[in-house]
Amino acid sequence: MSNPLRRGAAATGVVVLTAIASWWAWPRPALHLRVEPGGRGVVVDSWGNTTPLPETVYVSATGRATKIRLDNRDTTFQNLGLFSAPARSVRNYRVLPGVFAGFCSAHAASKTITYVVQ
Repeated sequence: MSNPLRRGAAATGVVVLTAIASWWAWPRPALHLRVEPGGRGVVVDSWGNTTPLPETVYVSATGRATKIRLDNRDTTFQNLGLFSAPARSVRNYRVLPGVFAGFCSAHAASKTITYVVQ
């Protein structure tokens, strides 16, 4: 391989490794909630997989204040206990450890949700 090609390959490798390291180290919320169109609530994991929103959500605390993200993709305002978001918006919240309960528009049957931040 010639000198310019080696330098180009090395530079590309550095950029790719930097991008991977940045993605891995970037601060993510401890809990990512999403409301799908139609009002169905889901929990999103770090890989983008979703599971139905349970009535009791356990959150691992990440320091003094824990970041929670609510992504409302529905066409109406949604309230998930402590957290609410207008239609088609994303809101970030910080909470302290504790147990919190409240009204949940994504739970059609019980209308309640409890967060346990520990």
